[in-house]
Amino acid sequence: MPDDPRQAPDDQEARLRALQRQQEVFAHGISHDLRAPLRSIETFSGMLARHAGDSLDPTGQDYLQRIRDAAARMGGLIESLLDYAGVDRGQLQPMPVDLALLAHLALAELQEALPAGSPPREVRASASPDLAVQGDERQLRMLVTQLVRNAWNFSDGELVLEIHGERVGDMLEITVRDHGRGFDMQYASKLFEPFQRLHGAEEGAGNGMGLAIARRIVERHGGRIDAESRPGAGTTIHLALPAADAERT
Repeated sequence: MPDDPRQAPDDQEARLRALQRQQEVFAHGISHDLRAPLRSIETFSGMLARHAGDSLDPTGQDYLQRIRDAAARMGGLIESLLDYAGVDRGQLQPMPVDLALLAHLALAELQEALPAGSPPREVRASASPDLAVQGDERQLRMLVTQLVRNAWNFSDGELVLEIHGERVGDMLEITVRDHGRGFDMQYASKLFEPFQRLHGAEEGAGNGMGLAIARRIVERHGGRIDAESRPGAGTTIHLALPAADAERT
């Protein structure tokens, strides 16, 4: 007998619950089972550096530093995986959110994260006066942070960042443009996929999760995102998000 069409919504809801449960198990496994051995590596490599670092020859010190650097990168990857897995979990809490403010906060955090004693990064940032969208503030902050960090990492010297928006119907069409290294558009299909990198680690590439997280957040808010670029001519991210209701802002 053919399936009763009246059961389809229930079946879809059950599959959605099962998928959410799988994501929760996945996130729990990452959080506990992967973090525990990583903490041991970080703890004991730090203890070794303090207690025996001076007695190691330059080669041994280099090996120890490589271990600590790799542990730090792994920790960052775990955090990114948790962010990626968590985008679809929980209810969104929609409210008017100012993307320009979030961009300035992200830039300030990147400046503060520079190594001690480093001079501040030269930044020229401009933003449209009205970049208010309707969405979950926590997730939108994560989105803007990923986009700003991407521009920061792939711009040499002064960072030039332009963020502009235009309301089109119920959506705010936004462009985030930098004047950095850019990339060849033949690789554009990889840009928003997890673990895909268009640049090497020596060029500032991260763990390949930033723009994948950004796309997932945009799509959960019912929007869209894509990019255009040329090598040496910067990158422009185009995204559309629900515009904030002027009467509610």
